Amino acid sequence: MLALVTGGGGRLGNVLVRRLLENGQRVRVLEPGDRPESLEDLEIDFVSGSVLDVGDVARAVEGVDVVYHLAAKIDLRPKKDPMMMPINIDGTRNVVEACLSTGLRLVHTSSHHALEREPLEEPLTEDKPLALEEKCDYHRSKAIGETIVLDACKRGLNATIVNPGSLIGPYDYEPSMIGAVLIDMYFGRIPVLLEMLSDYVDVRDVADGMIAAAQKGSVGERYVLTGDVIPVTEMASLYGELTGAKVPRRALPLWVGWAVLPFALAGGAITNKDPFITADVLRASVSNEVVSHDKAHRELGYRIRPLRESLADAVAWYRERGWLNV
Repeated sequence: MLALVTGGGGRLGNVLVRRLLENGQRVRVLEPGDRPESLEDLEIDFVSGSVLDVGDVARAVEGVDVVYHLAAKIDLRPKKDPMMMPINIDGTRNVVEACLSTGLRLVHTSSHHALEREPLEEPLTEDKPLALEEKCDYHRSKAIGETIVLDACKRGLNATIVNPGSLIGPYDYEPSMIGAVLIDMYFGRIPVLLEMLSDYVDVRDVADGMIAAAQKGSVGERYVLTGDVIPVTEMASLYGELTGAKVPRRALPLWVGWAVLPFALAGGAITNKDPFITADVLRASVSNEVVSHDKAHRELGYRIRPLRESLADAVAWYRERGWLNV
């Protein structure tokens, strides 16, 4: 079986490629530019191209059996990458139409933040409506991407949607936003925390869930692929225990972040650097106390490993990359 992975060089994509290869599948990757470091030495068919180019997409899907669509941009800065919305929306439409016209099976990667979280005291499940009015552009773009997939399913598209949570674990090459925060925390560059709540899930478990979704997922259904929901202080404490780093033990109320936001934005404008906090980061820091992956567990056989194991493997990866060298 030949699988196409769009965005296969990214945080989740390169891990999915690895898991597919381990499962004995052949893999083709569609990525712009040259083959990224994350895919070096992997036996894949690399296609240089963009999901925004209909011709590139048509060339990439030729002869494949299943498509995993991951190509997307995440940007929570005040000044967004102008390509984020086109890639997340128009790129999704191009992949959807290519799969629809060729009858290919599609696993579309969305986000847990594509779903409405309010009211927060209720569990976040697959039944929640899409966050089409969300103020965060990235979250809204992922919700719009889902509508494109769901509308195409009504026209005969054989697609399943997965909604991953906040990713931790190894093979974080850039590093990701979470990885960068953990590295900064190790060196004491984060003196204080805000009361943030999030779910954390091992990137390898999400990749395995996606492969299961391709095999068992129902058409037109979404599956939340998340992990444990914990406060930021608990995450920091475990990280300090694993690394020996001195980490913040207390967190300020989230409203403090909103209060200092204008000063952070002004400072960023003066220094011409990204501010240390943004409105979209604050919006992403609010979570339901329960983010349920029961449906994925029940229908896909989805399993998650202990958070300690995932974080320990992430720390080992940071050390291997030399990011925690003093």
